[in-house]
Amino acid sequence: MTREKLQDIINAFSDESPMNFLGMNVDDGDDEQNNYAKNNLNNNSAIFKQDDFGEYKGMRFFERPIFSITRADDSGFMEIKRPEVVGEHHLLPHDWLPEAKSVISVFLPYNRSTVESNAKNDDVPSMEWLYTRVDGQRFLLALGAMIRDALLADGHKAVTPYTEDKFIMQVSTNPAPGTEHVPPFSSNWSERHVGVVTGLGTFGLSTNFISRAGCAGRLISIVTDWDIQPDERDYDDWLGYCNRCGACIRRCQAQAHFPDKPGSKDHAKCGAYIGKVCAPYQPRYGCGKCQSGLPCDNKSMKG
Repeated sequence: MTREKLQDIINAFSDESPMNFLGMNVDDGDDEQNNYAKNNLNNNSAIFKQDDFGEYKGMRFFERPIFSITRADDSGFMEIKRPEVVGEHHLLPHDWLPEAKSVISVFLPYNRSTVESNAKNDDVPSMEWLYTRVDGQRFLLALGAMIRDALLADGHKAVTPYTEDKFIMQVSTNPAPGTEHVPPFSSNWSERHVGVVTGLGTFGLSTNFISRAGCAGRLISIVTDWDIQPDERDYDDWLGYCNRCGACIRRCQAQAHFPDKPGSKDHAKCGAYIGKVCAPYQPRYGCGKCQSGLPCDNKSMKG
C-alpha cells in the first residue's frame, strides 16, 4: 500500500459507490457498513428507502475525501485523555489494535451545492443537508470499512473504531448498563480530536472541525499496523485553522456557545434545538449552520 494507491482507492469509491448518491438502489442489510442501530441515532434504516426524493434523487453526498496519517504512539493521543480535553474514557489506538503503528483520519467534504443550500436559510436546515447527514451515513461507514478492507487485503491489520462493538457514543443522560463511564455527549473515540492529532485539521470556535477542505463535512478513522511515514502537522494550536472571526458562533441558532469559554458548547441546548427544528423531517435530523455560510466552510483559514 502507498499513499497514492490509497487516495486512488478512496477517489474511485467516492465517485462510483451508489451509497454516495441519494435514492440509489442500495441494500440496507445488517452488516457494519449500514448499521444505523449501532452507528446512528435512528434505528430503522428501511424507512430511508420509502421516501419520494423528488428533485433531490441522485444528488451526491460527498466530494472526494482527503486524509492524514500519524503514528499510533503520537503523544497527542495521550493529550486527548486529559479531563479538560475528552477524558480518561477515551481509548488509545493500541486499545483498538495492539499492533497499531498508524492512524488514518479521513475527512469527507459535503457536496458544495449542499453547503450553499444550507447557508441560504438561518432558521432551518436545507433538505440537501438533512439527506447528506442521515442518508449519507451509509457511505461514511462504508468508506471506513472499505479502507480497512483494502489494508487487510494488502496484508495489514486494521480496524475502524466507529464500527467496532466497543465503540460508545453517549447521546443520553441515562446511559445503558456498561457505558456509564462515558459521560453524556461524549464518546470513547472522538473523530474530531483524532483528526487534530493526525494533522488533518483543527477545531473552530464553535467546536466544529476545520480541515484543509473546510469544516462542512464528516470524519472517520482507521487504526492499522501499516508502518508509513506520518504527515507533519502545520499547526501547533487547537485553533490553528481558525481565524477566530466568530461567524460560526453567530450562525448558531440555538445560541449553544459560552461567550466566556471559546471552543465550548452546550450540547444539551444544541440537541434540544435540533430536535425541535427537525421535528417535521423525522427520522432525518441535523442543522449544520455552524458549518455552512462561513469563510472556512470549504477551506482552512491558516495563513
